[in-house]
This record gives sequence, structure tokens and C-alpha cells, in this order.
Amino acid sequence: MISLKGQDVSEDAGNLDPLHRAVYRKTGMDLHPYKEKFLRRRVAVRLRATGCENVARYVAYLESDEEELDKLLLCLTIHVSSFFRNPSTFRAVEEKVFPDLFAGPPSRPVRLWSVGCARGEEPYSLAILISEYLGEDLRGRNVRIEAIDIDEKILEEAKGGGFRKSQLKELDPSLEKKYFVKNASYRIVPGIRKMVKFHRLDILMDPPAGEYDFILCRNLLIYIERKPQEQIVEHFSRVLRPGGFLALGRTEVLVGPAREAFEVVDARERIYRKAG
Repeated sequence: MISLKGQDVSEDAGNLDPLHRAVYRKTGMDLHPYKEKFLRRRVAVRLRATGCENVARYVAYLESDEEELDKLLLCLTIHVSSFFRNPSTFRAVEEKVFPDLFAGPPSRPVRLWSVGCARGEEPYSLAILISEYLGEDLRGRNVRIEAIDIDEKILEEAKGGGFRKSQLKELDPSLEKKYFVKNASYRIVPGIRKMVKFHRLDILMDPPAGEYDFILCRNLLIYIERKPQEQIVEHFSRVLRPGGFLALGRTEVLVGPAREAFEVVDARERIYRKAG
């Protein structure tokens, strides 16, 4: 997700509580975890687009226009990414995470989790990285990447596996040729698509279950308040197996009591390992 240009919704524009209630009633999505400044900045984009002078008028507009809700949610959950964004992070994952991740017998399932996956660039990047790392050995492995987001429309795009050329800018040309078929868009090959399972999940409203070996969650925590940050880190510590790995965005840090469950693997790339 990225910040957008333009002024925030000022306090004079109105209390955001009616908007919180309207969105929750219509979608079940709780906006309270978002940082206030971030939320007001995003809402300001929709106020300008709809010509509404304050939050109250915008909520009334939201109630009368079915398409506006989708536009608001898209604005709140805009994800800008690309394949192998911040390549050094993926190099560190390959060098410092994969040797342990795939050290066990081929029959041992390996579960990876991409949180806030947007259109799928990051989980598909992981799948490509794994394919390159294991080579022919991948055929005998039980590897599954689960990818979640709260935006169902974005997830449908991710499942389709089609991308613009600009989203492949960090990709080596040899990998582009190997893993993409160029038609109207650049579509990722079926073998890689099958490695990734997408589904909708609000990590705060629906705490995850299961056990994972590696969690990739970049540039989500920076947009939410401290308390929900702590909740998410607690969720991660609970579902990671002992010795499992976690990668955050470069500007993010572990917070709350659950951070004590982790040790640093790579401080610069924000890669951690659950003790045990």
C-alpha cells in the first residue's frame, strides 16, 4: 500500500465514526486498526473524487451509490508491488531461510504464508524463488503457499495470474521468459499458479489457524495502530512452528510481548526466527 498525494481529511470535515459504522455494516470490515492520519488521507481522496465537502455528506453518498463502496475499499487497500520488490530481501530469504526450510525430508510439508498479498506479486515471487532453488527436486516436495488479503476483487485478479510489464521490472529476463506467457498480459505459468492458494482473510477479525514455516508480511504493520500491530505479531508467533521464519517490511519492527518469541536473522531485511 502507498500513501496518496493530497491533504488529509481535517477534523473540521467531520468525525469518522459514521464512516466506520457504515463500512462495518456493509462489509464487516473494521477500519479502526488503521492509523487515523492514514485513514483520513485515504478518505480525502474519495471526498475530492465525489465532490463531498465533509464526512457526513460522503457517508450519505456512500449509502446511495453502490459502486462507491468498492471505490472506497480499493482506495483503502491499494497495493502497489512488483515481482521481487526489494530484491535484497528475496536474496536474504534464499540464503538464510531456504537452507533450513528445505533441509528436512522431501515428504515433510512446507507451508508458507503471504499476508496482504494484493495481486499476488509476492507469493508468486516466492513460488518462483522456490522453483529456482529446488529445481527438479520441487517435483517430489509438498510445498504450499497460502496468500491472503481483505480485498476480494484484488484476489480474483491474483488468481488469474495476469500482470503488466511494469510489474515485472525487477525480474531477470531469463525468469520472465521461463515463468510467464505473453499474450494480452504477462500470465504466470500454471505450475507456479498451482503452488499458491488465495483466499480472503482479515487477520484481525479472523485470527489464523494452522502452522507455518515462513510468513511474509511486508508493509502492512506501518499503516495500523500499535495495539493491532501487537495482535498481528501475536498471531504470527502463535501460528509459526518453532524455528519458523518471519519477514517484515524494512521500515517495520516487531512490537508487543510476542516479539520476545523471535530472534533476529537479518536486521537490515527484517527477517526473524521463532525460537525453539
